[in-house]
Amino acid sequence: MNIGMILDKEFYGDMRVENEVQALSSAGFNVFVYCFTFNGDYKEDNYYGATIVNIPVNRKFIRKLRALTNTILNFYPDYLVKLIKDYLTRDKIDALHIHDLYLFEVGLKLKNKFPHIKLVGDLHENYVEGLKSYKFANTFPGNILISINKWEKKEKEWCGKFDYLITVIDEAVERYKSIGIPEKKLTVVANYVNPENFLSAKDDVKIIDEMKQKFTLLYIGGFDIHRGLESVVKAVPRILETVEDFHLVLVGRGKNENDLKNIAKELNILQHITFEGFKPATKLPSYIKGSSVCIIPHLKTVHTDNTIPHKLFHYMILEKPVVATNCNPIERIVKEADCGLIYESDNENELAEKVIMLYKNKNLQKQLGANGKKAVERKYNWNVTSENLIKMYKTI
Repeated sequence: MNIGMILDKEFYGDMRVENEVQALSSAGFNVFVYCFTFNGDYKEDNYYGATIVNIPVNRKFIRKLRALTNTILNFYPDYLVKLIKDYLTRDKIDALHIHDLYLFEVGLKLKNKFPHIKLVGDLHENYVEGLKSYKFANTFPGNILISINKWEKKEKEWCGKFDYLITVIDEAVERYKSIGIPEKKLTVVANYVNPENFLSAKDDVKIIDEMKQKFTLLYIGGFDIHRGLESVVKAVPRILETVEDFHLVLVGRGKNENDLKNIAKELNILQHITFEGFKPATKLPSYIKGSSVCIIPHLKTVHTDNTIPHKLFHYMILEKPVVATNCNPIERIVKEADCGLIYESDNENELAEKVIMLYKNKNLQKQLGANGKKAVERKYNWNVTSENLIKMYKTI
């Protein structure tokens, strides 16, 4: 079987997509990934036997078009169809694997041209609920052009027309069933860590040593309102009352980075926070190894109650205690694995209490970290969940 994947960004660095491609290719499927390159010419790479088709585009142009998806200025699907359709003929594609809800219309338009193709939708997140938090959808002109009601209708319509759907966590299955999607269409392929790949990165001794000089709280991921980072910054003054050598390290970037810096300035704590910016995946293990405690501060919403972040399992496999909010899947797994402490979403005082508790109890830190690693080795790893992906494709 020839599988075509559509990804409207660069391939390398998206751990979920890389893991899926590796698993399917290793299982004997012919995989072709149609993705973008923002700083280069057209080229085709070999990745574990899969063909990565890198199509050169302008990053800013793509971002603007993407933001207008499902609005009155909905030019993006037709643009992508024009870019990709000839490859489907060349590569004799049997199934199209579409990453993210906002690209589903592209899949449906391509199926009109290639009726024999089966459509597989990979729902990385609850995109419609995410729009309620994303800054581009809540500031001008997005707040005028983007209709949540229209997106809710399209989500149900598009998901209903796809042959197979993939979600990242069990809780999401229940949500899609609640909007009328048959359970037989749904497969869970979780964002669990691929130990073979993640642990292969070479240690950056400088990063590890610098972070170990202080009691470091680490966050890795995107910056946006639903990530809950405001509460983390606001918790710093209270933590400093007890933990004099405390330091917060934020690895990533996003729309509200300046807002976070402004809060830190107002609280006069900017010297206790490091904004590291975006870092390649190969550097992430070093940041985790150098940290004392790792955090997932996501705000509890319908969006975050139906998804699970990679970073939880990255933290766990490297034996770091986790402090996380009470989003349903995160709380369930942290408690089941006994790998961390849960606090109420957006409650900086309770967050500070949990961090201070760990600071005062080194044995607890060590025990929670060890529990997390054992849970990943036993259950929360890519080798386990990828079997669901392979099994689904074998039924097509």
